[in-house]
Formats: sequence, C-alpha cells, structure tokens
Amino acid sequence: MRRTLLTRRLTAERKLDLFLELYLPRGPRDARWTLWIELWARTPSNESLHQAQGELDQAWQDDLEALLSKGVERGRFAPLDVAARASELLALLDGLSTRVVLGQRGTDHRRALASARSAAERLIPRTALS
Repeated sequence: MRRTLLTRRLTAERKLDLFLELYLPRGPRDARWTLWIELWARTPSNESLHQAQGELDQAWQDDLEALLSKGVERGRFAPLDVAARASELLALLDGLSTRVVLGQRGTDHRRALASARSAAERLIPRTALS
C-alpha cells in the first residue's frame, strides 16, 4: 500500500497526508500496530527480530525520504534536510501511534492525525507553489 501511494499521481502534499493516515493506527485494537509493539518489545533479546525490525523501519524511512525529496524537487516543499526531517516525523508518528494503540485518554486516530498534520506543517515547510 505504501509503495502504491508513492507512485500515484498526486501532489506531494496530498501524498504526505495519505502517508500520515496510512502510518497511524486506526484505534486501540489495530492488529498491525499491536504486532509491531510486540516486535519492539522482543527485539533487544533476539538478533533476527532486531534485524527485521530495523529493515521495516528503514523501509518507512526510505519511502518518506523519497516522498519529501520529490516534493522538494518539484518545488512543493522548501529545501530541507530530507533524512533528518523524515526521521523526526517518523519518531513523532511512533509516539502518537503508541498512544492510540494503548488507548490513552484523549488520544484517538482523529486526534493523532490532527497532531501529525500539524507537526508535518512545521517540519516540512511548503513553498509559495503549495
């Protein structure tokens, strides 16, 4: 799904928004995220899981970097340190996702997405073309 998103004929801003939606869990019982959290918990003591988790994280990082790079190339986003901003945004998304999956009070998919969008606007400045 993520790779399909990157190949769609959409503006960089729309792709970024869809990336945020795709990344965040739907709610406390999101099976994808529940499994992910279990994987995180087991990686320190299991080298093969640690490696697999690193590969999965790197794939998200690479895809977000590609999305941001194209946005910069096409003049939709202002010049920026693509790798650093992608890493910062993914760290924020991980934190928001954990809160949603744990069902923390006042945190649901809608609020997490609003927070992610707000952070993305600050981390990834638009150009006058946007």
